[in-house]
Amino acid sequence: MAIISPLTFFRFAADHSELLERLYEKRARVTDTELREYVLACRKETDPAPQRVINQLEELGIIEPSPEATAAYEMRRPVAQLLAYLLHEYRLTSVEVIQAYLSDLQKLGGGLIKAVADKDGAGAVRLLADAADEVERMRQDSRHSREAIIADVVKLKANKAGLTVKERLGRVDYLWTRYMAPLRDMLDVRKEMERQLDSLEAALAHGEIAFETDLAVLREFTALRSRALRLRREIAADFKESIKELLPLHNELHRESAVSRGAAHALGLIKRGGLSAIDLTKRLGISTWRAKGLFADEAIRAYMLGLKGYTPKLPPPLCAVRAPDLTALIQTDEFQAKAKKAVPLDDALAWLIAQYPQAAPEQLLRCYARFYYGEFGATHFAVGTEKSYSAQGLSFSAKPMGVEKNGN
Repeated sequence: MAIISPLTFFRFAADHSELLERLYEKRARVTDTELREYVLACRKETDPAPQRVINQLEELGIIEPSPEATAAYEMRRPVAQLLAYLLHEYRLTSVEVIQAYLSDLQKLGGGLIKAVADKDGAGAVRLLADAADEVERMRQDSRHSREAIIADVVKLKANKAGLTVKERLGRVDYLWTRYMAPLRDMLDVRKEMERQLDSLEAALAHGEIAFETDLAVLREFTALRSRALRLRREIAADFKESIKELLPLHNELHRESAVSRGAAHALGLIKRGGLSAIDLTKRLGISTWRAKGLFADEAIRAYMLGLKGYTPKLPPPLCAVRAPDLTALIQTDEFQAKAKKAVPLDDALAWLIAQYPQAAPEQLLRCYARFYYGEFGATHFAVGTEKSYSAQGLSFSAKPMGVEKNGN
């Protein structure tokens, strides 16, 4: 096959993008007649003859003869992959492919260890380039699998094709058993990927030390180590995002399928043995009732006639609202002014009881605490026995507390 100029290829792709999309959407082989119809349908006035366009498709490596039949074509895989990338239509990557990547990385890691031991910088660079390709393929395949699963989940939720629950469940089960469950086993259970990446990173770290004086080789080791770290991070993120999207739909469809199967089984029983065959009253606890003690129509009519002449009485008046008793409260501003004038005091509690004989005991103790914390001056307790106090029928005892005036 002749070398294809990228400029010629992409110029043709730009001029015939609609035709390329139609060929990509066909996916299967295209007969010569169908191909000519596609070319005519997408043809513009400035385009060359249809046969010339078909010849260009072959010359640029976009299509090739199909092995299934004569006079038929199919799109070359690299071109289909490019269009899938541009149209965000990705294919799923199986665990077997990922395991093949890991096996290659294991072999390349062993080769790197040998190259480091032999101080073979050129050989190490070649191995690092191959390993970088494997790492990037694995990363791109992981991202494409994630996008493909999310796209499938969105389509199944929208269900524009009108698929039955069984058909949708079959597709979800296929995604789960073919891709997600084996990948979870490899990532979370056996930790195979983590072990391989750990081994590769250890070889890279050893290589960085061995070639620390050779900057060109050291740069390649550092670059691959960064790629491996990114791969580890993104594969875990892709897997979690795929599980997050697929698992709820998987569980929901299983519930709907169970309900559908149960309903179909119940309808089959009813068809064969009637409604009594499923015994709904016993299974579902359906309640039954029987009317008892109902009034006769004449009795209700006589009662309503009696109500016709009923005159309601005025309701009893509400109790008058009493004004709140404020004598039990101590006003803050008033107390503060009185306390400042009264200090020094020999017995703060006795002064409070004398000033506010109607105040509640808790109000007195709250003001007493303000004296105690030194708001109006330093405090001291008298030496000797405790003194008894009485307020609103409550008796308590304490040592007299004196208050000195600030500045004395």
